[in-house]
Amino acid sequence: MEPTESTALSHEEQTIEELRRENEELRRRVAELEVPARRYQAIYDGGVVSVQIYRDGYSAEANACWDRLWKLRPEEIHGSYSLLKDAQVAAAGFLPVVERAFHDGEATRLPTIRYDPVELTGYGSARWVASALLPVKGTSGPREVVQLHMDVGELMRSEDELRAQKQQLETAVAERTAELAEQLRISEEQQRAIATLSTPVLRVWSGILAVPLIGHIDPDRAARVLDVLLQSIMATSAEHVIIDVTGVPQIDAHAARHLRDTVRAAGLLGAQCLIVGISGRTARMLVECGLDFEGVPTFATLQEGLRRLLSGRAELT
Repeated sequence: MEPTESTALSHEEQTIEELRRENEELRRRVAELEVPARRYQAIYDGGVVSVQIYRDGYSAEANACWDRLWKLRPEEIHGSYSLLKDAQVAAAGFLPVVERAFHDGEATRLPTIRYDPVELTGYGSARWVASALLPVKGTSGPREVVQLHMDVGELMRSEDELRAQKQQLETAVAERTAELAEQLRISEEQQRAIATLSTPVLRVWSGILAVPLIGHIDPDRAARVLDVLLQSIMATSAEHVIIDVTGVPQIDAHAARHLRDTVRAAGLLGAQCLIVGISGRTARMLVECGLDFEGVPTFATLQEGLRRLLSGRAELT
């Protein structure tokens, strides 16, 4: 049975309809692809991020930002440079990460590195960069690998400046600490010298020591007087000690007790103490407080005390 004209027209209309539907599907798919393509183009042409494309492991394409970043023309390294064979990347220990991107199609980020293209090409400009590797996968593995470089030079310079400032601060603190330590040492030596001068023990005659006290007698000073006096008694085998309190503006009950303890301690080492310079006001205060130095010779002046000792020795001889 021969097809009629209407049947032939029907087949033609069906073919046209199928072609129309295929054309609409192609348009739809192209429209869907245009969106990521425009996005990628925005990144590629945006002038903010350096984009480098590798094919078969070698550099094949780069955008204008890459040129500005490294101060290189991309075509000078296309076909000859491989990230997988880069000595600086290998020295930084990044090759295992790079290999996973190129061989396994694994998207990854590379740690920040100071990369110097001069070592590779003899010219260019070193930069601190962070980068990411983005494989473009095909049916049999990555067809291309896109590398994005982010210039972090300003951040690294700021960190370098902070480190330098920290180092300067630490050095200044160390120097200041050393200065303060030296000042403290000198101050302590001066305090020891002052303490020694404030508690002198004088050998005024054979077997006779004199301890002239000047200023207020507080517990710390009383302890120093006792320590220095006992050491001097043992060093000189002194038999007599004259404690001169003429320069003490006021002897209160606490000071009197300290003097009494000093006299007793000296007596334990075989040295007899005399106290000179007791004023009438001090004598009355001691009597009122019941703190008289019973059994301890007292004299108004150092001369009287020394004369009595020397005369007593003369009588013995």
